[in-house]
Amino acid sequence: MRDLLAVQEEAARALAGLSWDSVQNFKGAQSHRMSIEVRDTYGPVMQVRFVFDISRRQ
Repeated sequence: MRDLLAVQEEAARALAGLSWDSVQNFKGAQSHRMSIEVRDTYGPVMQVRFVFDISRRQ
């Protein structure tokens, strides 16, 4: 279980870095989604997702 938590933390950190880069280059789109799928020899273990949405009031 400890290894799975370490993998989850690493996937979340990697996605946070990717999302930071994405937000820095954000050019007015309404939403942006990205995810990381963690796999082992037998297949998918977990998926970590990031969603960035902008709702403007006019």
